[in-house]
Amino acid sequence: MKRFLAVFITTIIFLFAIGNFVFSQYRLKSAFQQTRERLMLIAANAAVGIDVETLQKVPLVQRGEASAEYQAIARKLEQVKKINPLLKYVYIMTATDQPGILQYVVDADPLPQIITAHCATALPGDKYDARELPELINAYDRPTADRKVSTDIWGTFISGYAPIQDASGKPVAILGLDTDATWVGLMQKDLKFSGVIAIVTGLLFFLALIIFIFRSRIVP
Repeated sequence: MKRFLAVFITTIIFLFAIGNFVFSQYRLKSAFQQTRERLMLIAANAAVGIDVETLQKVPLVQRGEASAEYQAIARKLEQVKKINPLLKYVYIMTATDQPGILQYVVDADPLPQIITAHCATALPGDKYDARELPELINAYDRPTADRKVSTDIWGTFISGYAPIQDASGKPVAILGLDTDATWVGLMQKDLKFSGVIAIVTGLLFFLALIIFIFRSRIVP
């Protein structure tokens, strides 16, 4: 009876550990997908509000930051951030003659509470290597978002993107926005811990089961 009780208790613990692991995995995937969808929606809506004629007049040189066109677009992007507190950065990029290399057109200044020495504003014409971010390149065709967390000099993010189109429907730039993704790392750590617990309890379960079967056979 004691052996059966030990196996029964171990089984319950094992099933609980497996359930917790599966739930943690689902929770992470669900939260990530919801974040992606929200970022795509925000980016698509924000892109529609950009005045393309003004945008195309922004000089793609560092001093372009002082132009009236730059300031007008920057104010639009700042409004997007104020309406959506989850956003850390909002910016507009356009293509260069180098495949996979984009350049900044306008980058809204970070809100005062998040300014640090490590989050400088990108200036017009500054290049950005997007070869490791396929969804950013794909944003010329449709609203999209990163399928995994990305890290650069500005931090760790999940980013959403949408094309900015001219009057004829031709994409001329990409509006991008970033939200902090440190929570993903924390959830991944919890998932790994849940996985270790599931493995350990699984080993204990099978060990208890083997001992129970073995002793049941040798004891009359």
